Amino acid sequence: MNVDMKKILFIVSLVVLLVVILAWSPWMTKEYAEERVKVSFADTWKNVMDGCGMTCDGCGVTGSHRVLFGYSVSYAYGCGLRPRGDPNQEGNAFVSFIGTVSGLLNP
Repeated sequence: MNVDMKKILFIVSLVVLLVVILAWSPWMTKEYAEERVKVSFADTWKNVMDGCGMTCDGCGVTGSHRVLFGYSVSYAYGCGLRPRGDPNQEGNAFVSFIGTVSGLLNP
C-alpha cells in the first residue's frame, strides 16, 4: 500500500469515527433533552398573550428516547383559556446532538 492510499484510508476512518460518535451523542442525556424542550417551548410562547404552555394538569414531557444524532421528546401542552376537562394537545420535538430543538409548535 502506498503512502497516498494510507492517508486516504486514515482520513476515511476518522470521518467514519466522527459520524459514529455524533450519531451516538454520548454527552446528550435524557434529562438535558427534556429540559431543552421545556425551555424552548416556554421561550417560544413567552410573549404571546393567551398562548400555549406546559403548566396545565397532565402537561409537560410525556416521554423521550434516544435516536440517531439526538433525542426525540414527546410532550403535552395546553393553549388559551380552555374549559376544565379539555384534553391536552400533544407534540414531538427533536433535540440534536448540539442541543438545538426543532419540531416545536410555533405561534
